[in-house]
Amino acid sequence: MDTRRVVEVLNSARARELAVIIQYMEHHYVGGGLEGLPSLTRQGLGDMWVRSRGAGLTSRIMGPPDPIVALKSIAKVEMVHAERFANRVTALGGVPTVRPGDRCKASSVIEMLELDLAAEEEAVALYTEYLEVCRHEGDEESQTLFEQVLQDERSHSETFRSLLEGRRG
Repeated sequence: MDTRRVVEVLNSARARELAVIIQYMEHHYVGGGLEGLPSLTRQGLGDMWVRSRGAGLTSRIMGPPDPIVALKSIAKVEMVHAERFANRVTALGGVPTVRPGDRCKASSVIEMLELDLAAEEEAVALYTEYLEVCRHEGDEESQTLFEQVLQDERSHSETFRSLLEGRRG
């Protein structure tokens, strides 16, 4: 196994995760300012939603949270991804990157959701490619990691798509 190539794709994925954490949190705060700051109640609902990963009884009763809460909740999941990629890099003898990739800024909540949906769709394409790199290199643990993260990224795409549809009417 060429661990250098696997560490390279893991660090690339980590840089992307770090970037979207910053992007989503920035969109959370800026969007909150555009729509009125989220209340503690909205934050509590968002925290319940992220724990359920948008599924289960809470989701069926409440549906997805408003976009401002969703941005923070999804950022928290991305933080877990970044940590898992760093742990795997370390396990392979590498050094996890601390430099985020590029991020996008927006001036409206709809524009934010469009950019964030594009980021998730990009992640799905990129991580599918990285999963194949890990498969080719025979690294089953990294392959499984990418498979698990891909499930979340697909779910995030669906959440952003749903939120956009709700905004556009």
